[in-house]
Amino acid sequence: MDISTVVAALRAELEHALVAVDFDGTLAPIVPDPADSRPAPGAVAALRTIAERGAQVAVITGRDARTVVGLGGLDAIPGVIVEGLYGAERWQGGVLTTLPEPYAMHRLRAELPALIATGDPKLWIEDKRLSLVVHARMAADPQAALDSVREPVTTLGEQLGLSVDPGRGVLELRLPGHDKGAALLRLTAELGPKAALFVGDDVGDLPAFAAVGELRGQGTPAWSVAVVSPEAPEVARAADVQVDGPAGVVALLQSLT
Repeated sequence: MDISTVVAALRAELEHALVAVDFDGTLAPIVPDPADSRPAPGAVAALRTIAERGAQVAVITGRDARTVVGLGGLDAIPGVIVEGLYGAERWQGGVLTTLPEPYAMHRLRAELPALIATGDPKLWIEDKRLSLVVHARMAADPQAALDSVREPVTTLGEQLGLSVDPGRGVLELRLPGHDKGAALLRLTAELGPKAALFVGDDVGDLPAFAAVGELRGQGTPAWSVAVVSPEAPEVARAADVQVDGPAGVVALLQSLT
């Protein structure tokens, strides 16, 4: 399958389509400090145009929804739905629906810093309320920095009943039972689109790629697009088509209209 085939098929159903995208690494370049993350030039404008043509636009992200809306200016996209924290919360029309914080997160917040202190000094923790992320992107060797604490961090997460998931230069501890595939399937069940697209870049997007396959099996035309990165080559292999970086995502989105 080539990207021109995907574009042509989706354009034919755009008025009744669901266009869903990840944020970091997909709409926005990966940066050492996630607070500095911003959409690639033209990304939000392209999504706004797609929404104005009748498509439902969704952002399905591991970030908390309010942060992504603020960083990305996503409220400029008509009718956008933001599934945050892998679907544990939703932002829509200025209203946030989220889950209460479990006791396990309080314990994690208290105990994780001591474990991180034993590793690379460039490691730091991002607190997303319902997940904590160990960041290594500022280290000289991010993989080695994560490996220095991976075992004790994983053990702590398992003791607390949390999911421990790798990403591009990160290790995330979060609530189990939520993933981007379930979020995508929930959206399609609610919205009933005639076609669906999902674009992602990291291992956390693989469940959404699998959900695309489920949708096709149920008779809904659907496609997965991977943003190619050397840190997660398995993501590119799992997708229908590939693009090069957030700039490639913008070009894809622009081609839909």
